[in-house]
Amino acid sequence: MRLSLLPVLVLTLAACGGNGGDSGGGGGGGEDIQPVTVTLEEMNGSGKSGTAELHPGAASTDITIALEPPQGDNETIHIHKGTCDSPGEIAHDIGFTTAGLGQGQAFVNLPELTTGDYVLDIHSAKNPDEVIMCGPIPER
Repeated sequence: MRLSLLPVLVLTLAACGGNGGDSGGGGGGGEDIQPVTVTLEEMNGSGKSGTAELHPGAASTDITIALEPPQGDNETIHIHKGTCDSPGEIAHDIGFTTAGLGQGQAFVNLPELTTGDYVLDIHSAKNPDEVIMCGPIPER
């Protein structure tokens, strides 16, 4: 009887796959999340546009910005709930940089931003109340 159970036991263990070690993570889940591209359209006759790529970080979203024309101004970047035509209050500040430097970070996970409810906007360095570029963050 013992010998007849041995093949069943071997097949069962093979089907389950051995653990052989930790397969990776502490539950971050960011490994399979692809970056999101936001098209930043000109606003208020600014003559400026661009794109922003949102990349998943461990506990944040990393943002890379390419502007047309390129510039070094200190425009501030925000994420608002709403639309470009009717943005709500600031939902998330972008830390560590301004648009002219091309990189920033929001302390919110990327899946939380891809609900179709948020926009990313860039404000004028000369008039912080004026939005010069804006784009909806696509829904996933």
